[in-house]
Amino acid sequence: MSAPAGDRLAFRTLMAQWPTGATIVSTSDDSGPAGCTVSAMMSLSDSPPLVVVSLLTRSATLAAIRRAGRFGITVLSSAQAGLCADFARLPLTERFSAAELREVGGLPLPTGGVAALTCELADELPYADHVLLVGAPTWTEIREDRDPLLVHRRELKAVS
Repeated sequence: MSAPAGDRLAFRTLMAQWPTGATIVSTSDDSGPAGCTVSAMMSLSDSPPLVVVSLLTRSATLAAIRRAGRFGITVLSSAQAGLCADFARLPLTERFSAAELREVGGLPLPTGGVAALTCELADELPYADHVLLVGAPTWTEIREDRDPLLVHRRELKAVS
């Protein structure tokens, strides 16, 4: 496939070739829990430790993170494709209903992932229709006995 550089569909198709992990970003404020599926998450620095997640400007989860000043990230396991889809497609008020959760530092985190962390919101950088949130980790957990869930070509895939 070949297309002009400004072709939105071609660009989305190109980016779908990049396999990435599936995560859920979550927070809680006076309105209750909020969260969404995010595939754009990466480390920014290890000294000091910083991560970046990208959320749509109009995201209700982004608004809740701004109010709370903190958020959690759960790196999903290969057994969590259904949870990934729920947090991507269900209305905000229904996303947490089927999830098994635990609370860490006041943040709702889905259980069963390969890793999890909580972060203080350190900075935000607006770009186009997204905002890059910079998080400073305050707590981490790693589960090496589980395999990650990947997104590739708009499909969820297990790694084993």
